[in-house]
Amino acid sequence: MSFSNLFGSTAVDMDNDEKKSEHVTKKMKITANNGWEHVFARGGIKSRFTKTNPADATEFLKIYRPRSQKQSLEILISLPLDILFEIFGRLLPLDLLHLARTTKALRAVLMHRSSTTVWMAARSNVTGMPACADDMSEPAHANLAFDTHCHNCLKPNVRNVDWNLRVRYCQKCFKERTEVVDDKFKKAYGLKLHHCLSLSMTQNRNDIRCLISDRESLVDELSKLGPEERSVLRERKRDEMLVRKEHATLCSKWTEGEQQNRWDELDHLRSLRYDAIVKKLIELGWEEDVSKLPDRRTARIYKLTHFEDHPLVKQPKPLTDRIWENIQHKMVEFMGQMRKFRIQQERKQQIRERQSLAATIYSDWQREKGCYECPMPTAADFFGMPQIRDIVELPADVTITVENFQPICKRLSRIIDHWRCCTIYDLRSDLLWRLEIHPPYSQDPRFIECEKLAVAVFTCKAWLCEDIPEPNHSPRYMYFPEYLHHRCNRIRRQSWDELDPPNTIAMGQGYPGSTVQREWSTDDLEFDKKASQTVKNIIHACDLDWRVATVSELDDLDPRLVCLKCSYGNRCDGERPMIARSWRESVKHCAKKHWSNSTVKWEKISDEETKSLRQDQEEAAASTTTPPRKIWRCTHCHNKPREPEKMTDHCWKDFVEALDVPPIAIPSVKLKPKAVVPPPLKRCPA
Repeated sequence: MSFSNLFGSTAVDMDNDEKKSEHVTKKMKITANNGWEHVFARGGIKSRFTKTNPADATEFLKIYRPRSQKQSLEILISLPLDILFEIFGRLLPLDLLHLARTTKALRAVLMHRSSTTVWMAARSNVTGMPACADDMSEPAHANLAFDTHCHNCLKPNVRNVDWNLRVRYCQKCFKERTEVVDDKFKKAYGLKLHHCLSLSMTQNRNDIRCLISDRESLVDELSKLGPEERSVLRERKRDEMLVRKEHATLCSKWTEGEQQNRWDELDHLRSLRYDAIVKKLIELGWEEDVSKLPDRRTARIYKLTHFEDHPLVKQPKPLTDRIWENIQHKMVEFMGQMRKFRIQQERKQQIRERQSLAATIYSDWQREKGCYECPMPTAADFFGMPQIRDIVELPADVTITVENFQPICKRLSRIIDHWRCCTIYDLRSDLLWRLEIHPPYSQDPRFIECEKLAVAVFTCKAWLCEDIPEPNHSPRYMYFPEYLHHRCNRIRRQSWDELDPPNTIAMGQGYPGSTVQREWSTDDLEFDKKASQTVKNIIHACDLDWRVATVSELDDLDPRLVCLKCSYGNRCDGERPMIARSWRESVKHCAKKHWSNSTVKWEKISDEETKSLRQDQEEAAASTTTPPRKIWRCTHCHNKPREPEKMTDHCWKDFVEALDVPPIAIPSVKLKPKAVVPPPLKRCPA
């Protein structure tokens, strides 16, 4: 006869007749003197010390640790249910899920209907968690809320829960197990079916989806019912969906709150770790470097690791002494790099301060000399001069004052004249090549003043001169001396990820954002070949040579011209009304109306009518109350951040008329003009 005890062990009950004679071993008393001999004799410890003396065995005993036996949950199920439920009620729902997946016996207990109170008690341990829906079981509710596996493919670490559909799907399974509720869906299943289904709104707010399984089961159920029963079922499903939607809203708010609390908790742990590491570094002598660490923008521009983003700092773990011992050498190495970067930035800042002093001295010298009609080097050119650079880049322990620049100021005129000659010579060489002018070999091309020619027409492609708009959206053409003094020759836009460019000044207040001063250059000016050809045609109509006709000569002549393309080839005869324009307005007209067609011909009206037009325009300008527009520049603010603004802080004597703006436009007039009478032809002697 056999029986089972609590641990499942089996004993045999034998009668006296069935007892067999067994050898009874005498019990031995084990002491400290003979204990190891009996242990080795019975094979209790099998090691290389088996055949050694007791002294070696005693030494082995000091380091010997018996292997711990694996603990088993088999005894847990034998406890009374009230004790089990008391223990389980103090756990979290996720702990109950894990317990239910350990053994079949625990699963049978936890998944039984009588264990509902246990799941409810476990849910009450979670702060703010909504109650389980009436049509869901407590284990299913806990599995949806806490288990992070995909309900279809069991993919781990899936964080998105769709409370409307009551599923937790990965992105791939969500597309496979759901379908879009669109016009095609409504056409296939009717216009009212989607009201009886749980719908999920995706992130783009235009994609409404439902579960394919819900749709199939509902369609099968409706197909088995009659018309009246279908309407009753639809009404009941619609009411259920409203209740389900309210519950989904509550659960979604709770999930968002839990996520926010978790993020706040992690941020708090990171903050504590950050403060602890900072404290440790200050104790090691890095206080100055910690207080001057670069910000995020500076770290991003210079491709550095921000201190808070360091892998050893942003971990949401408390900093212990053991952890600090492991990361100390890496943090010290990182701070060494930050110290090197700080020293470099301080050196750059010192050089900027010295350059600012040099720029002030250069601006005062310009205002004293009144050098504004000729192209002048910018402050960036001034910083790049060897004489200035040698002073600015003196060691950090040397104090730089105005006296250090006094020797340079005495010979600054000669230095700037040399710079201007080199710049103008380069410009002339480029213009001669673009205009296809080939001087004789006996003449030095550097002394040909081709920059003053009227055919030297430029446009700006930098678009940093928006404060000087052109009327009627016409292209803005620049002539001498306007293009030499154009603002874009000395400023440029700095890109967001550009490092601090050397020898530059940030132009802030009156300029577009991220504008810096640069070395003087005409790289942003584009020679307009079509407009130059138009000017050639106008000069030819004025009976002049375009190779020698300058801008000032055309302005002094101030001719009035008629477009023969607009008159359909008809010339000025004093009978047909035509529009007479100045030579600058004629270039704009050709670009706007005729796309700068080089075949457009022009005709100059008579000098008497031109003189009469000038007088009429002067009288009209004098009779108007609004004076003509003029733009001024302040000598105090030249090449400084406040230059483009309306400056009223300085005396009016410090203002000069701007050279980088076009002259006042002369309006066009419609009249019946006469052409210039050509001079009589001279007869050649026989």
